[in-house]
Amino acid sequence: MTSRAIPRFLPLFAGCNQLINWGISFYMPGTFAHAIARDTHWTQPQIYLGLTLAMLVMALVSPFVARLQARLGGQHVVTIGTLLIALSCVAMACTHSLTGWYSAWLIMGIGMRLSLYDALFAALITLYGQHARRTISQVTLAGGLASAVFWPLGEALLTIMSWRGALLIYALFGLLSATLIRPLPNQPLIIIAAPTPSARNAHDRRSGWLFAAFIALVTFVSNGTSTHLPEFIASAGLPVAAGMLWGIGQTGARFMEVVAGARLTPLRLTLVTALAMPLCFLLGLSGSLFASSAAGFVLGYGAINGLMTIVKATLPLQLFAAADYARRTGVLLIPAQLMAAASPFAYAWLDRALGIYGALAFSLALTVVIAALAIAIVTYQTLRASGIISRSLKQQ
Repeated sequence: MTSRAIPRFLPLFAGCNQLINWGISFYMPGTFAHAIARDTHWTQPQIYLGLTLAMLVMALVSPFVARLQARLGGQHVVTIGTLLIALSCVAMACTHSLTGWYSAWLIMGIGMRLSLYDALFAALITLYGQHARRTISQVTLAGGLASAVFWPLGEALLTIMSWRGALLIYALFGLLSATLIRPLPNQPLIIIAAPTPSARNAHDRRSGWLFAAFIALVTFVSNGTSTHLPEFIASAGLPVAAGMLWGIGQTGARFMEVVAGARLTPLRLTLVTALAMPLCFLLGLSGSLFASSAAGFVLGYGAINGLMTIVKATLPLQLFAAADYARRTGVLLIPAQLMAAASPFAYAWLDRALGIYGALAFSLALTVVIAALAIAIVTYQTLRASGIISRSLKQQ
């Protein structure tokens, strides 16, 4: 693991890269879906199925990203992914059929997996090891503003041009974003060969299964909630600008995490954030009665979503060796990416079948399971650190 110094402006430039990349990809349908439906007469589920396909492609591509970064270097991979996102925005703007729409989202999925947080964080951790944690938190400070910036920006663009023109503007933002990642050193990643089954550590296997299940459910709830947040805001009678509370919550929570520093370990952050999720959804369910509760939910779950991004990136550093980060996360995040693929379409169906608040109640039930998994992870790691589990395994 190299000990080179982290470039001074890397967190700022990489954070702006992530802000744009998330804004013009994942958060785009939440703003443009209604305009697209009016113009094309496609249904909402048909439109959101594109994002579902992109998430599915991310899962399929995931095992190969570490190898690609090992061959080309992290900076080149993130740049290529960003350009693919821009290209897909152009393709969507030009298509007039669902086949073309879905084909563009397939390109988008490859670009998202190569250029969003997971790929960037793998490059940072390979370069800087445990020292990358602070940089990761700083990057997410800017990246967390994606919804706060691009939801209002998208709405503003729709007042002066069609959704097709707005997507072309988004493509120009993608070209700008590709230049912002240049401060990231382009050192190829070192990939550790996967051990044979007989040599695998039982601790790592159990930790891996718990982590994979935990992040998969978190991703399903977070992606489904955030992609349909504009509809929740409208149903609660809040102005569109209330969507900025989501970004403010994300950035504010991440700022507090940066300030807390090493005092807030990944395990503590995991437990606190997971236990807060059910409470936040209870607040959201009361939004049908009180607008202030709805606003509080948007702000609060934005904060939780922001912290979970850091948990997703830093918890593996607590569970596994830093040098093995890229390979392990490439595999362990596949269930999360499959759940991410299902969530936009699933939540579109839930909103239609159960209503906005029915979908929130369903999410509340899932967050209880998420909290239980977080308790299991922290308990297991605590017992492992104390040596109790190691002695138990030796006796088996």
